[in-house]
Amino acid sequence: MDYKIIDLFMKENDAWDDMITRQSQEIPTLERTLSEIFSSKKGAGTETLSNVRYFRLEMQSQEKEMAELKNALADQQTLLAREKKVDNDPFAIKTVNSQNILRERIKKVQRTFLDLKCNFLNYLATLL
Repeated sequence: MDYKIIDLFMKENDAWDDMITRQSQEIPTLERTLSEIFSSKKGAGTETLSNVRYFRLEMQSQEKEMAELKNALADQQTLLAREKKVDNDPFAIKTVNSQNILRERIKKVQRTFLDLKCNFLNYLATLL
């Protein structure tokens, strides 16, 4: 496989990893904000409780997906580094396919995170 393509894939994965790291660091802040808002509301009804439970579950799910994705990125980086050492690998197409699959997973997780954050901020706006 062409070393330039492998280097580009590795740089792409580093950028994705950095973005996932930054976004996963936002989740505890969102959870704290949710807790602060909920604790300041006295006599919260069942609707509020179910919304808080929903957002907490979604945030936990997002954190889990991001952690799994970071592991998959690390595995892909290892595969790419190994691929870089082998000339004329007949399984190079596997590397490209796994990169494409990983890219699609990342896009899905990114959309989910942005939807969660948008819905959460909209919910907060209705409370205040």
